[in-house]
Amino acid sequence: MRFVLPQRQARRFDVYGELYDCIVLCAMHAHSERRPMKVEQLKDNGEEVRLRVSASAAEMTKAFTDGLDAFVVQYQMDQLEGETSLEKINNALGEEDGKVAVYNAVINYLVPFALEKQGTMPVSTYGIESEETPEPDKMFSFDMTVLVKPEFELSSYKPVKVEIEPKPEVNEADIDEQMGMLVRQFAAAQQGVQPDDASLQVPEVTDEWVAENMKPMGLTTVAELRERFRATSEEELANRYEQAKMAAAMDEYAKRFEGEISAKMIEVMTQELYETFLAQLSQEGMTLDAFYAQQHLTEEEVRANLATQAKMQLLQGFILDAIFRHEALKLEPGDMIAAMRNIAPGREEEAFEAMQKSGRSTLLKEGASRMKAAGWIMANTEFIVAE
Repeated sequence: MRFVLPQRQARRFDVYGELYDCIVLCAMHAHSERRPMKVEQLKDNGEEVRLRVSASAAEMTKAFTDGLDAFVVQYQMDQLEGETSLEKINNALGEEDGKVAVYNAVINYLVPFALEKQGTMPVSTYGIESEETPEPDKMFSFDMTVLVKPEFELSSYKPVKVEIEPKPEVNEADIDEQMGMLVRQFAAAQQGVQPDDASLQVPEVTDEWVAENMKPMGLTTVAELRERFRATSEEELANRYEQAKMAAAMDEYAKRFEGEISAKMIEVMTQELYETFLAQLSQEGMTLDAFYAQQHLTEEEVRANLATQAKMQLLQGFILDAIFRHEALKLEPGDMIAAMRNIAPGREEEAFEAMQKSGRSTLLKEGASRMKAAGWIMANTEFIVAE
């Protein structure tokens, strides 16, 4: 039977480093000693490399344990019914979907180790095919295509100067609007109607109303509620302002980018974004046709928008890579922790263990490296506030 695994090996944690090098390198060393994986190069057209990966019986046993464990953690199935990860997957997805998930989990576990052995950093991997059925304690081979990650340079690495708008401030009208929305939502839930229903009776926001409805949040007065809205709004505005500053700086560095991002890279990244988009729609319970009808869009328009995003993501990633190399930045344990917090907030330890088990420490390093380079940009850019 021929298995063509549709799930591309997502290599995006969108920013990566040298985390706990001792732990990671020791784990990789132990892996190389125990599992003599073979990687054969079949084709190389200068941009894509076709590889044949042969995993030993011992590696396959590990793939069916650590690989499935990582899958269970990634999709938060660890609290579901079942003694083993395989049982949890099958109980959650059913036999047929569970079988597909196991195939993908096993392959996704093997791919990073194959890339490490080959010494290749990918933009993406895809076209994964096998004539065999993966089983524990049995050798297994599959072919895959690697879109190799290139290195680009900038024409200048001198820090940039950027003019930005003044930082926005929270005003009382903003707080009034948020409080009005909150009380309408509470009243609608209590009265069993929609917030915009004409029959909705909206109460006045008084200390008594706040004490009755907001006490679980530790709020008992209108003043406290307003202050909470002010604090959260100021935090959100501050975050948006920092993002706007970073975007403005990146626009300047983009003018210095030397080289060309290939059509193949944009095509592959666009497809990854499209698959992520489909997964998000599925999680929200919305069909693709319903989304197109709601937004008055066609598939061609959606893909065109995603292609623009893909090119921008690739460009920004390559710029950050170039700065990290040129400035000889070094990663510290704190950088890796920050990257883990960005990937899996509140579940850093579990996610790190899963990434380490599944050979994805290289991806984590790339994410931490790009975050480090972004921090360097913010620290060295001269931001001039427009009058």
